[in-house]
Parts: sequence; C-alpha cells; structure tokens
Amino acid sequence: MMSDPPDGPGPLQLRAEEIEAAVQCAAARFSELPVVETSILRILILLGRELSALLEQSLRPYGLNWTDYRTLMMLFSQPNGVAYPGELCAYVAQSPANMTRIADSLYERGLITRVGCDADRRRTILRITPAGEQTVRALLPETAARTRAIFEPIPETGRAALLGQLRALIAEIDKIDRATQAGAR
Repeated sequence: MMSDPPDGPGPLQLRAEEIEAAVQCAAARFSELPVVETSILRILILLGRELSALLEQSLRPYGLNWTDYRTLMMLFSQPNGVAYPGELCAYVAQSPANMTRIADSLYERGLITRVGCDADRRRTILRITPAGEQTVRALLPETAARTRAIFEPIPETGRAALLGQLRALIAEIDKIDRATQAGAR
C-alpha cells in the first residue's frame, strides 16, 4: 500500500530553491546578471537531468538507458524503421563515437541490425528488429503514463504555451549559433 507523500517541498523543489538562491547571491555581486533568465536556464538543466533519471527507471528492467531508448524510438518512429548513425547522433545528442558504442550495444542485444548501404558503401544503415519493436511497444505504456503524470498539473493550454516558449528559446539559440559560426569564418 502506497502512502501519501509528505507535505512540503520535495528534494527537487529544494534543489531548485537552492539554485535560485545561488543566482540571487551571484546577482548581488554582479548586478548585470539576468536573475530570472539565469534561474530558468539552471532549472531547465536540472529538469532535464531529473526527467531523464525518472524515465530511466522504466527502462532499467529492459537493460536500457535513456540514450538507448531514444535511439530505439527514433528508429521506431521511422516508417521503415531505418536510419543512418549520423542522423541518430543529432536526435540523441551523441557524438559519432558514442553512437557507435550505442549501436554496438543495441546490435549485441538483437534490438537493431546493421547493414552496409548499397548506394554508398561507406555508410551503415541501422534498422530496428522485431525484438526492438517489441521492446519499444512494451515500454511505451509506462513511459507515456509517466509523461502524462509529470504534466498532469499543467492545463492543456499551459502545456501548449510552454511548448511554444521552449520553441522560441530553441529558435533564439539557433540564431545565436548561426551568428557565432558566421563570425568565426
């Protein structure tokens, strides 16, 4: 029988409060520091780590980690279950060397296959196997339920607004990156 969670802030809320307090202290020493924006960035990083850890709990019984799962999901989401390792690098935010290690691990467990590309022999094609699809289908109900539970307190309109705001941040980061790369030339 599960007991009700204790009242008061949990460890993640306390960590977020510590982050905000540290940003406030830094702003006291450097008045130009954008307090709200810096707090948002630090809390987004904290959230990313914690969300990955939370969702990884569902994956452990299957011997997967978050990166393995995202790789399988990328292949699962393709109409033919196929992708090149370079495409997966961007999706799962991994270097080519790490993607090779991930692909090796998934291949050894029979979750993907690797075949040479007929059109370009330098390229390898990764394909999700029936066992890989079965694993994804077994995981989706639990990961979807956890995802819904995480966002349950936020109304649908708030979720849509949050997604729009995150997209705006992504667009701005892309713009800054392009300007930085153009300046480096």
